[in-house]
Amino acid sequence: MRCVLVSHTHWDREWYRTFESFRARLVDTVDRVLELVAADPGYHFQLDGQSIVVEDYLAVRPEQRDALLEAVRSGRVALGPWYVQPDSLIPTGETHVRNLLEGRRVAEAHGGCSTIAYTPDSFGHPAQFPQLFRGFGLGPFVYWRGNGDEIATLPADYRWRAPDGSEIVACHLGRGYFPAWGLSDDADSAAARLQKLASELAAGSRRDRVLLMNGMDHMLPDANTGAVAEALEKSTGWTVVRGLLDDYVDDLEAVVGEALDPDLPVFGDELIGGRTANLLPGVWSTHVDLKLANRRCETALLDGAEPFAAIAGLLGARDESSSLRLAWRKLLPNQAHDSICGCSQDRVHEHMRTRLDEALQLAQETRARLLDRLAGLDTDRQPPPAPADEPLAVAVWNPSPHPRTDVVRIPLDGFPAFAKHGVSPLLALNLGLEGVTVNGRPARVVVDESNRRPLLSPSQPVHEVEAVVADVPAFGWRRIELARGGACPDTVDDGREIEAGRTRVQVDDAGCLDVTIGDATWRGLGALEDQGDRGDTYDFDPVGEPEAVLRSVSVVRRRHPSGLAELDVRRVLEVPRALDAERTGRTTERVALPVRLVARVAPGVSRVDLRVEVDNTACDHRLRLRFPTGAPLETFAAATTFGVARRRTAARDGSAWIHPAPSTFPLQGHIEAGALGVVAPGLIEAQVDPDGTVALTLVRSVGWLSRPDLTTRPGEAGPSLRTPGAQCLGLIEARLALYAAPDPRAAQHAECELTPSGVGSSAPLAANAPGLEISPPSVRLSSFKPSEDGRGVVVRLLNPTNESIDAVIALGPALAAAVGSAEPVRLDEGPESFAVEHTAGRIALTLPPQALRTLRLTPRATPHSERGRR
Repeated sequence: MRCVLVSHTHWDREWYRTFESFRARLVDTVDRVLELVAADPGYHFQLDGQSIVVEDYLAVRPEQRDALLEAVRSGRVALGPWYVQPDSLIPTGETHVRNLLEGRRVAEAHGGCSTIAYTPDSFGHPAQFPQLFRGFGLGPFVYWRGNGDEIATLPADYRWRAPDGSEIVACHLGRGYFPAWGLSDDADSAAARLQKLASELAAGSRRDRVLLMNGMDHMLPDANTGAVAEALEKSTGWTVVRGLLDDYVDDLEAVVGEALDPDLPVFGDELIGGRTANLLPGVWSTHVDLKLANRRCETALLDGAEPFAAIAGLLGARDESSSLRLAWRKLLPNQAHDSICGCSQDRVHEHMRTRLDEALQLAQETRARLLDRLAGLDTDRQPPPAPADEPLAVAVWNPSPHPRTDVVRIPLDGFPAFAKHGVSPLLALNLGLEGVTVNGRPARVVVDESNRRPLLSPSQPVHEVEAVVADVPAFGWRRIELARGGACPDTVDDGREIEAGRTRVQVDDAGCLDVTIGDATWRGLGALEDQGDRGDTYDFDPVGEPEAVLRSVSVVRRRHPSGLAELDVRRVLEVPRALDAERTGRTTERVALPVRLVARVAPGVSRVDLRVEVDNTACDHRLRLRFPTGAPLETFAAATTFGVARRRTAARDGSAWIHPAPSTFPLQGHIEAGALGVVAPGLIEAQVDPDGTVALTLVRSVGWLSRPDLTTRPGEAGPSLRTPGAQCLGLIEARLALYAAPDPRAAQHAECELTPSGVGSSAPLAANAPGLEISPPSVRLSSFKPSEDGRGVVVRLLNPTNESIDAVIALGPALAAAVGSAEPVRLDEGPESFAVEHTAGRIALTLPPQALRTLRLTPRATPHSERGRR
C-alpha cells in the first residue's frame, strides 16, 4: 500500500478570533513551514487551498518573499486554487469564478497555483461544482462534508457528475482533514497510530493508497514527519510518501482533456447531506443582515459595474478593470465559510460590514462613472450649460439583456454639488420643489430619508423621483426629461386594494396579501411565523411550536396619478422576549416586534415588488415569511448555483445520518412553486412544504457561536462563545418580488433596477439602441465583463433547462462595429472548443442542457479600440 502523508493547516482567516489575531498565528505557522522546508529536503506543505494567506503573511514578513516563492516554485509548498476558502453554497456561481480567478492570479504571482480543487471544510457543495472546476482545469475535488446516504455505496474516490454532464473525480476525506494531526514525539508510537488509521481508510478505498491528512485548524506543523514516515514504512513495508495532495491523486485521470476511469462509480447531485459529518445548515439563516448585504454587492458588481465596464472597454473608454478588482478584493474575503456563514465572533462580523460597504460603494461609483461617460458626459460629469427653464436630460439604463419597462428611482443629486456654472442643475431642483414632470407627465416625488445625502439646509430636504420608463433597450438607455411642475402628491388613504393593469393586491384583516397577476390569484401571502430557537450560529434548534400574537395591523394606501401605487402594511407581533433561564422554553415576558411590508405595483410591470422591514426586538427565535400557493406540491423549482434545481417537498430521510436532515435548503435568488414565483435575493434559507407553502427566513436570532447541548446536532461545531451580535437586533430590510411563473426573466428584472445617469452631448452608446441582447428568454446571461488579460470582454451564457437551446447574442450597432471576433473560452478564459457562428452583429451558439458557455469578444484592431487596452 502507498500512504501519502500531507502536512497542512486548515486556515480560517477569521472565526472565533479576529483576522489580526489569526494572522499573528499565521506568521508563526509559515515561519515554521519555511524553516522545515529549509532544514528537511523531504518536507512538503499544503497551504490550505487558498492564496490570500500568502498576502496576509508577506504583509508582515516581506523579507520572506524570496524564500516563500522558491518553496512554491520547487513544489515544496502548494498555494491556491481559491483566493479564499469559500462557503460553497451561499456565494453565487459567478462569485466562485471570481474567487478562482483571483486565487490563480495571486498564487501564480507567488510561484505557482495548485490544480487540486481542495475544499475541506465548507458546509455542503452545489451540484454544478464539477462544471466549475473543469472550467478551470482543476481536479480532483478533495472534500469532507455534504454526503447523504449515497456515501454508503461510494468508495473514497468516485466520479462526481454535474447536471450538464461534466465530471470530476471526487476524493472524500472519510475521517476529515485532520485525522493524522498531532503526531507523538515518539516516532514508533506515532507510526502505530497512523498504521491503524491507514488500515481504516483503506477499507473504504478501491485504490491501493490512502491519504493521511497531517494538520488541524491554525496549528503549527509537526516537525517530525520524516522520522514518523520512516518508522511507518519500516513497520509495515508500505511505501510512505511525504508530499502534497497531488501525490495522492497522481494516478487518477482527473483533469480536463482526459477520460475519467470508467470503473469509478458515479454520483450526480448536490452534496447537502449529513450522513458522515455535520452539515450545519443553520448557517444559511445566521446573520441574515450580512447575507443581504453580500448579495447587494454581488449584484452591484455582476449586473451593474462589470457589464458596463465591458461595453465601455469595447467602445474605447478607459479600462475599469482595476476598480473592479479592488471591489472584488474587498468582497471576496467575506466569502470565507466562517465569515459569510455568520458563525464567527461578533468583532469579525463588524469588520465584515465595513468591507461589504466598501465593496458596494466601489461597485456603485464605478458604475456611475461608466454610465455618465457612456451617455456622453466628460470627465467633470457635468451636463452642458442650459437655460434654467429648460428640462434636464437624464439617461435611464437597463442592466439586463432584454428590453424592459420598469420603475426608475432618480435621486435629485449632484456630485460635486457645485459646478463651474453654479449649483448642479439636478441638485437645484430640490430648492422650493413642488413637483416634477418626466417627459411632460407628473412623476412621483418622495423625500430621501436615507441620511446618506446632505440636506441643502436644515429645513430643505432632498428628494427622489419615481417614474415608469417604457421600452428601455437591453444594456442600453433611454433619454427622459425632468422639469419642475405643479404639486402632484400621492393620494393617501386607508384603502386596502391597489392595481396596475392585470396586477392587483389586496390586504386582509391579518395584514396578508391577496395577489392577482394575470389569470392567477393567491391568498394570504406574507403571513408571519415566529418560533423559539435554542440553537447556535450553526444550527436551528426549535423550542415549542410556532407562536406569534398579532397585536395590531394598520394599512396606508398611496396612489400616484402616474399609476404607481403602494400598500404600506404595518403589523406588530407580540412574541416572547427570549429563552427562559433553563433554555428549554421561552420566557413569559413578551415584546412588540414590528414588521412592515410595502407592496408596490406599476403600470406595464407584471409583478409585485415588496419591501420588508423587521425591527427585531426579540432574542432566540426564528421569524419566517410564508407564501401559500393554495395547492399541494410534490416538486418545485429553485435557483441554485449556476442553475435551477427541481426539488421535492417530501422530507428527506436522514435516519442514518450523524446530523439530522434539514427541511430547509439554500436558495440562490428565487423559487417557482406551482404558478407562484417569489424573488428573494439574499434570503438564503427557504422551505417549501407539501401543502405548497413557501417559507423564507427573515431573521434567525441566536446568542452563541456554538453549544454542546443541541437536539438537532451532535456535539459542538466550534468553541463555546457568546455572540450577542448574532441576535440581529434592530432593523433588517429585504427586497422581494412576486410574479406569475414560469418567467425566466422576472427574477433578474426584479433584482436589477433601472439606473439613472447624466446625459452629455456626444454619447459613445447612442440612446434607444441596445448594447447587447440575449435570446431566447430561457437563456440566462451569467456574466458580461472585461477579460482578465485585457484582450476584449467575456460573455457567459447559462442554459438552466434540460433541453438544448440555440442561443443568439445580438450586438447593438455600436458593439457590432467594435467587435472583431467571438471565440470560445473556458471559465478561466483559457482556450476552449465549441461551435460559434459570428456574422455582422449576431453571434449564435448551441447551449447543451444545464451548461455554461463562455465567449471572448475581441475588439477590432483599430486605434479607437486600443485606447481602452491595458
